[in-house]
Amino acid sequence: MRSADRNMVYCGDMNPPFHGGVSRLPVRMRWFLGVVWVLILSKCVLVDWAIRHWQVPFNSAWIIAPTLMFAALATALWLAPHDE
Repeated sequence: MRSADRNMVYCGDMNPPFHGGVSRLPVRMRWFLGVVWVLILSKCVLVDWAIRHWQVPFNSAWIIAPTLMFAALATALWLAPHDE
C-alpha cells in the first residue's frame, strides 16, 4: 500500500445512519399497509371459495400464488429504505 493511499481524506458520511424496519413509517402508513394486506388476503379466500363452490376446473393456486408473490414484492419494495 502506498503512503498516498493511507493519507486519503474521505468526504461525506462514511457510515450513514440506517433506519430500517417498519417503525420508521408513520402510523397512518402502517395502518394503510395492514388494510391493504387484509384486502389481499380476503381476495385470496374469496377466490378459493368461488373456485371450490362453482367447481372450476383449475386449481385456485394459479390465481392466489401470483397475487401473494406480487403483493409481497410490492410490500418489500415499499418498505425498503430509499433516498428521499
